[in-house]
Amino acid sequence: MNNAECIGLNEDGRLLRKIYFSQMDLFAVYGEISMLKKLENYRILGTNINVTNMKQTVSYMRENLEALKGHYVCISNVHTTVMAYRNLEYRKIQNGAVLNLPDGKPLSIVQKLFGMRQAQRVPGPDLMPEIFALSEREGYRHFFYGSKPQTLKALKKELQTKFPRLNIVGMYSPPFRSLTEEEDTKIIEKINKTKADFIWIGLGAPKQEEWMAAHEGKVCGLMLGVGAGFDFHARTVKRAPKWMQELCMEWLYRITQDPKRLLPRYLDTNFSFLYLIFKEHILKRKGRSESGKRRKKPLKIAMIGHKRIPSREGGVEIVVDELSTRLVKLGCQVDAYNRYGRHTAGKRFDERRGKYYNGIRLITIPTPKTSALNAIVYSFLASIRALFGRYDVIHFHAEGPCIVIWIPKLFGIHVVATIHGLDWQRAKWGNFASNMLKLGEKLAAKYADEIIVLSQNMKNYFKETYGRDTFLIPNGIERPSIKEADLIKREYGLEKDGYILFLARIVPEKGAHYLIEAYKKIDTDKKLVIAGGNSHSDEYMKKILAMAETDERIILTDFIHGQCLEELYSNAYLYVLPSDVEGMALTLLEAMSYGNCCLISDIKENTEVAQDCAVTFKKGSVKQLGIKLNELLKDPEKVTGYKEKSQDFICKKYNWEQVVEETLKLYQKKKQ
Repeated sequence: MNNAECIGLNEDGRLLRKIYFSQMDLFAVYGEISMLKKLENYRILGTNINVTNMKQTVSYMRENLEALKGHYVCISNVHTTVMAYRNLEYRKIQNGAVLNLPDGKPLSIVQKLFGMRQAQRVPGPDLMPEIFALSEREGYRHFFYGSKPQTLKALKKELQTKFPRLNIVGMYSPPFRSLTEEEDTKIIEKINKTKADFIWIGLGAPKQEEWMAAHEGKVCGLMLGVGAGFDFHARTVKRAPKWMQELCMEWLYRITQDPKRLLPRYLDTNFSFLYLIFKEHILKRKGRSESGKRRKKPLKIAMIGHKRIPSREGGVEIVVDELSTRLVKLGCQVDAYNRYGRHTAGKRFDERRGKYYNGIRLITIPTPKTSALNAIVYSFLASIRALFGRYDVIHFHAEGPCIVIWIPKLFGIHVVATIHGLDWQRAKWGNFASNMLKLGEKLAAKYADEIIVLSQNMKNYFKETYGRDTFLIPNGIERPSIKEADLIKREYGLEKDGYILFLARIVPEKGAHYLIEAYKKIDTDKKLVIAGGNSHSDEYMKKILAMAETDERIILTDFIHGQCLEELYSNAYLYVLPSDVEGMALTLLEAMSYGNCCLISDIKENTEVAQDCAVTFKKGSVKQLGIKLNELLKDPEKVTGYKEKSQDFICKKYNWEQVVEETLKLYQKKKQ
């Protein structure tokens, strides 16, 4: 077929080729495409999408270019696939393409989920430079049809810089209206006179696919619809960062560039795609699984809402770590969706994490640095990613992440929410963040299949506020080994029973300022250790530093963990938790498990845990805190009495095995 060449159109508008064979041979030319070995495809919502990768696609085009000429290539994404599902004629155009490549990563993910393990995305903007580089070696000719004149001008300049040997034989920017028959004939003649091998179409969907289908067999080259590819390579529109592309979030970046036009489109088609995929595929697979014909698989669970594990940045992280580790030991498959970012206490506390920890698969979700948006963006991205994980249960932790709990619920996935505390009450959050947290709480009450709370007070709150029944599953604790004062002696000069311990995040609701103010009025040689890191409360941290610097007895350790943490718990004379707001303070459980005498504020979440095994004072009362603190400092026997009973009491009352057992019941519970 190498001796064929473009010479114009016949009376029917079909492409003529100059061939020195019989009429039967001419028929063979037009029928050659049917003889090609086609790339494998997988049907998604009725549209045949090729199962391929970039290398295979480029190789296929190079080897079969002569036979492909006159035909068209669709480069599909979620938007075009949903449009094709809704519009039969457009679906016929998509399925009539000689190739239909998966531009959007969700398409290749769906292919992989349903057995096409070799599937990869072939984005149009990435395919273009691959073909351009090949063309510099092979001498292929290129014509560009679409976009604005200024974009084409910029595109030509950029391509000539990056690919100096690229043969650009023509460019045409059509008017923003339908061409007349005469105009269309002239442009086809113009294209064919250039003898272009590749004809790039940048009209946007569905216009470019409709144009290519209408001109199949009329042009001399292979047509490829690449949409915004012209703008990206002309650098008139910035493309999303690579990490957003990999997380299927390129559409979100595009919305920020043209929200008025793209926001309604993407919200419609993206969520429709997820719903339709679930309806068409996942329910069928689940139905086959429930029929008993397939081997029973272990429970698969996703954890969303913590910052990252392993970590002691907060109680949520400890709970997710302990719960997930034990679930894995029971045979469950657990994926923990970590947030990308720095440790809340500072860069020096960052840890390198692999893909697995204690048998838990760690999936890291990129998030913005802005604290106000961090949790919301993380939760949204994690939830979208989790929809493709075939989870039996998605377990949300804390109120903020529950703002997107309705997404997996929409697709029929069993969702459980643990409310670790009424976070909107915490003083560190501004009005916007507090309102978002309260919204997360409301959505959890409305959409969660099961809600876990950590205290009777929260259980009552949800019943009174939302009429919602919840399950009380407190946190657990293990009996620890008591450590001698070694590292803390060398680092801070601390001796056994020589200090009062405050250990929590340095945030307003934990009440460190109450304790420092009360302590500074007491005459004692026992030091006050304030152990904990800052958590989005820089101004409050400055206040604590200023209060502490006037008293040399006060030691601020910053965030601590490991041996230092164990030694601080093991050797304290007294542990103080003067908090205004709690869910269920794991540090209180830990302090009591080490056999400490504890002085706590009288909020219900604290007294419910310690009962009569701790000393209480009125919340927010510096005066009463000082009185109780002074009494305990002057009465070592009373302190010893509390120490002797606290460990046995707390370790018998709360244990992780019971937590896991009760949580598993909720995972497996069938909604009536």
